[in-house]
Amino acid sequence: MPQQAAARDAKPLQTLARSIVAHGVLSVLAQAGVFIAVTIIWATGLRRLVLFIPVTLVYHGLLTAALLLRREDFRVESTGELLSRVNLSNTLTYIRLSSLPTVLFLVIQARDVPATLPVILPVICVVFATDFMDGIVARRRGQITFVGRYLDSSSDYVTLIGVGVILYVFGLLPLWFLLLVLARLILFAAGMAVLALREGKANPVSTFVGKMSVFALMVLYAMEVAQLFNVPIIGASGVVNVVEYVVAAVVAGSMVDKAIFLARRFSSVPPRPRRASADPR
Repeated sequence: MPQQAAARDAKPLQTLARSIVAHGVLSVLAQAGVFIAVTIIWATGLRRLVLFIPVTLVYHGLLTAALLLRREDFRVESTGELLSRVNLSNTLTYIRLSSLPTVLFLVIQARDVPATLPVILPVICVVFATDFMDGIVARRRGQITFVGRYLDSSSDYVTLIGVGVILYVFGLLPLWFLLLVLARLILFAAGMAVLALREGKANPVSTFVGKMSVFALMVLYAMEVAQLFNVPIIGASGVVNVVEYVVAAVVAGSMVDKAIFLARRFSSVPPRPRRASADPR
């Protein structure tokens, strides 16, 4: 039976590998194209472009390699069927994860060239919008995959930490708020790691409150970027400060929710059985 399953999955694994590589190549071309266009149109100079190209190549190379190693996890949870190509929901999650270098470089560059704001805000909004679009697409199509859970959690962590650090460096995000976000993400990562060791497998699970806190953070980050460029209303310091405290309360609430979730999971799921040790005699 294992041999039959391996033979059945051989062709889908090959086409899936090509699909993963194609996603990496197309993503590099698209995002490099955006950054090159911004550089040419606004004459921002070649210094950051020369740095951006190798950074995005290395980043996408590592991301592609990681997905190729985990391509066995591109299976639909409800059926166990192996995908023959990266589906739409995973593509949306991939866009969010792969866009991090572009978003960071655009925000850093825009500090010197504010005229690039019309490009940055739509890019950030599109990237953040994929956070709820991918889940909706996966559920409606019945294509929730194991790898989709990994990608979704990883993209949230990487995006929120990366953009949060940049906003802190620009003086837009207070240190206490950044530490709160890091504490929330560390709690989730540590809890899931311990749970994986206990159950013998990694199974990242997001609660409704957790997803709500991630969405709230992304909205706040977009407003912080708008504040950087003095955008009326949504970028007004008074409005942003109020939203900041509201989001902080949501994040704190999500930490309590996650602690309760982990406690219930630990009490309801027995640890994996240990292998019997060899007889020392």
